[in-house]
Amino acid sequence: MLKSRYCFFLSIVLFLAFCVGIGSQARAQSGPTNTVKAVLDKAMDIQTRSELEGPEHRKERATQIRKLIADNFASSEMARESLGDYWEKLSAGQRQQYQDVFTGLFQDSYTRMVLNFLGREKVEYPGESADGKNKKVQTIIMRTNEHIPVDYVLEPKGSKWLIRDVFIDGVSIVDTYRNSLGSFIRAKGYDALIGKMKTQKKAGEES
Repeated sequence: MLKSRYCFFLSIVLFLAFCVGIGSQARAQSGPTNTVKAVLDKAMDIQTRSELEGPEHRKERATQIRKLIADNFASSEMARESLGDYWEKLSAGQRQQYQDVFTGLFQDSYTRMVLNFLGREKVEYPGESADGKNKKVQTIIMRTNEHIPVDYVLEPKGSKWLIRDVFIDGVSIVDTYRNSLGSFIRAKGYDALIGKMKTQKKAGEES
């Protein structure tokens, strides 16, 4: 069970090793839980739709899932938080550059996670709670031999809610990025970090 959970989480942050729809239309009045449910339902539909099944349709599934992620995650905020205090040291141009590269890598890694691990799952929604101005939505993926807790932190953005962090087994994706990228940037600097991230992005596009 631990190995399964480790693999589930590892796929989300795979690029760090190289650095060391329905949901899109969800309205704010529908609430954070309904937003998460709509995103997960759409992802599972893409993964299990008969005309998209099989390895020959993986690229098509990936394109649809990546758009779902792009539409429903607050990637700019995640990019900023992933650098912690170092963000303030970047110029405006460097910030935009980093946001663009980070967003691409995050969307790629989360797309791979969905493609590799998410099928037609039974998901329970125990509840939601306040997290400052944000909301945290609890979910549990109910599998035969394991129950995987996945919590989503959402922020209000105009007329909808956007996901800005995901906790898997209590571990935050954003915190994992911040710890790993922070260690790298302190050791080798921003230019080396962005170079590694660009190399990984290109490798992912060619694979």
